[in-house]
Amino acid sequence: MHDKQAEIPDGMPAIRTIAMPADTNPSGDIFGGWLMSQMDLAAGNIAARRARGRCATVAVEAITFLGPVFVGDEVSLFANILSVGRTSGDAA
Repeated sequence: MHDKQAEIPDGMPAIRTIAMPADTNPSGDIFGGWLMSQMDLAAGNIAARRARGRCATVAVEAITFLGPVFVGDEVSLFANILSVGRTSGDAA
């Protein structure tokens, strides 16, 4: 992390990885799509453990990137289950 230390959020640790040069956008920062895919993997990991089976992302309402991620940064993702349903129609 650059300049400041991140606080550890509430939730279960789901994924910890290092941002690599292959994950960069043309500006040299880490591509937002790579970060979104890491978030989806983390959410799926926690959901599949809870469901004891396959899970799918139904929707993403919004993502706000507060600052760039740089090559070599450690990206740690934490997740909480907010609701449980049986079909995509159960999503809140």
